[in-house]
Parts: sequence; C-alpha cells; structure tokens
Amino acid sequence: TVWGIIMEISKKLIYDHLSNTSWWHRAIEPTKSMMENFGYPKHQTDKFPNAITDSMARDFYAYIVTICAQHFFSALVMLPALVYGWEGSSDTVKSLFIFGTLSDLGFDIYDSMKSSIRTFANHKDPLPLGSWIIIVALHHTSALFLVLPMNIKYIHRVEYHQTAVSLLMAASLCYAAGCYKFSLDIGKKKSDFFLYKSVVLLQLGIILYTRVYLWFPAAISFRTHLKEQNDTVFLYCASVVITFLSLFNLILVADGVKAAIKCIPKKFPKTHSERKKTLKTFRRASSGIDYCPSRIESSMSNVESFHNGKAD
Repeated sequence: TVWGIIMEISKKLIYDHLSNTSWWHRAIEPTKSMMENFGYPKHQTDKFPNAITDSMARDFYAYIVTICAQHFFSALVMLPALVYGWEGSSDTVKSLFIFGTLSDLGFDIYDSMKSSIRTFANHKDPLPLGSWIIIVALHHTSALFLVLPMNIKYIHRVEYHQTAVSLLMAASLCYAAGCYKFSLDIGKKKSDFFLYKSVVLLQLGIILYTRVYLWFPAAISFRTHLKEQNDTVFLYCASVVITFLSLFNLILVADGVKAAIKCIPKKFPKTHSERKKTLKTFRRASSGIDYCPSRIESSMSNVESFHNGKAD
C-alpha cells in the first residue's frame, strides 16, 4: 500500500513535469519504441484503439523513472550488509537489509496486482499480455517466491546479499541511464551522439558485470550449498526461481549486446537522410528489452482468429 501511494504520486509529478522540459519531444519516439518492445502495438487494435499515444508514452516514461528510484532505494539500504558481511553487521544493518528486501517485495506485490488488473480486466490503461508474462510471470513471481523463504532460512548467505543488491542496483542504473539517453540530441550535437554511445557501453558493462559475472557464480554457489545441506525442497524450488531469473538476465544481456553492436560502429550523421536513419537505428537498438512480446500477442490473436474461423 505504501509503495503504491508513493509510486502513483511520484509518477504523477514526473508526468506533469515532462511536458515542461526542453527535451521531452526528443524522448517521445524512443519511449514509444521501448513500449513496442514491451508489447504495445504500432497500429490500432481493439485493446489499444489509439495505438500508442503521446500521453501513454509520457506515463510509461514517468513510471520507469519511479521504478528506478524504488530499486535504488531498496538496494541502497541493503548495501551495508553486503559491505560488512552478515556476521560483522550490527542489528541496525541487518534490519536495514531485511527492510530493503521487504521494500522490494512490497513493490513486486503492488506492481503484480496493478499489472494483472491492467492486463485481464477492462482497464482504461491496458497492459499487453506479453509484457505481463515477462514482468509478472517471469520476474516478479520469482522474487515473490524467493524473498520470504530466503529471509527466514538463508538470510546470512553472502550470495543472497550480493545478488539482491547488484541486480536491483543494475536495474536502477541501467534504466535511469536509458531514460537519460533518450533526452540526448544525437542527430544534431556530436557531443550528445558520443555520449549516447558511452551510455550504451556503460549499460552493457553493468549488465555483464551484475547479470553474468556476479549472478551465475552466486547462483551456482548457493545451489551447491543447498546440496551440501541436503535441503532438497529448497533446492528444487530455488532451482526453478534461479532458472527464471537466469533466463530474464540472459534476455537483458542479449538486448545490451544488440544495442552495442548496432550503435557503436555508427558514425555521426552529416545529412538529413543520415540523421533520420541514425535516429531510427538508435531508437530500435536501445529501446529496452527486446523479447518481442508483441509476437506472443500476435500468436494468441491468430489462434483466436483460427478458432473463430472454425466456429463460423
């Protein structure tokens, strides 16, 4: 409830402020491209009669910024426990770590409920099904099933501290950097063009470090510990969650690599046609998670049409 109130108020304040900025007009199209990668349609549909409007893009951008702030706060209060170690931490530091995990859990519950209502109810602000599958079924559900059991039984494990802090901080920094790069004038300012490339490399570096270099050794180490403890039930449950989060992490790695491959070799555009082509390339390459949920929506629509056709 607390996070729901904070998130909605913060989003409204950011939403209202965006129209008064000097750069929002540059961020509208990249934000819409990001929304398309989250399953929103390019063209009108029954669920989205106006496709993606400017107002929807502003709301989406504002919500991403609030999520970045929430993730950063949750990770920040957990950081001391990672630095000092569980045994070397005071009761205050331990309490802060628990508070941070519950803070993120509270957000996951709020966002899961809100996203589910937007997806399956007749909501004025609908959410694509493909987006719900990745965000709720694959990501939030993993946290919902993992946080409380870990807090009860394995809160002292360094793998838990490292993973919780690094993944939340990575998500916060990467998406905040992404929001920032959308504001850059890459078609006219050479400094912004190269700064955009730098942000792409920064995002890729953060993703590789946290979601590959830190994540996989920590996940393997924790599974090994569970085997040694002969904790079969927790091992099986944790293995499922680890698999889901690993898949989610690999999706982000692929997205980061794709963005770097497409953006880094590009040269600063000199003509109007080159600027249009560069803007389109950068927009499509750096628009967020490219798991193509729109294909999920399309596939389900095709199946429904097929059955309707047979019925007719």
